[in-house]
Amino acid sequence: MVAELASSDEFSNLVRQMNSIAENVMGRHYFGFSPTDAWRPSVNLYETATHFLICLDLAGMTQRDIDVQVQNDAVVVRGRRQSPVPPDGTRPSAVHLMEIDHGSFCRSVDIPANVDPAGISATYKEGMLWVILPKTGPEMTNDE
Repeated sequence: MVAELASSDEFSNLVRQMNSIAENVMGRHYFGFSPTDAWRPSVNLYETATHFLICLDLAGMTQRDIDVQVQNDAVVVRGRRQSPVPPDGTRPSAVHLMEIDHGSFCRSVDIPANVDPAGISATYKEGMLWVILPKTGPEMTNDE
């Protein structure tokens, strides 16, 4: 159900796997590097009797840095996460390991047929973006 947007996803996953193998083989920390322009936040998709819930892990962002739109029967979430900065605001002089993704991102999740697009809403709380997709009509299940 999750639609893939970035054509470089396979390459990005390959780079992550290669970085992991290098770390295990070398037995030391190294600078993780991903040459892609966009990263992909992790997504969970839940279903209840009355709605679907999409949860995106967007830790370290503010609500104003996140754009949620309904486009062509999909929920599309875009934004840009800044590189983490230590609490005192100083910039490090060297990076020895970099696993926290930053920069531009985009994720798309297809909207099921029994969802009311006009009722879709989103909430950002404690680093998680929750998109609520209310169900419509007789397709609603009674499993809750």
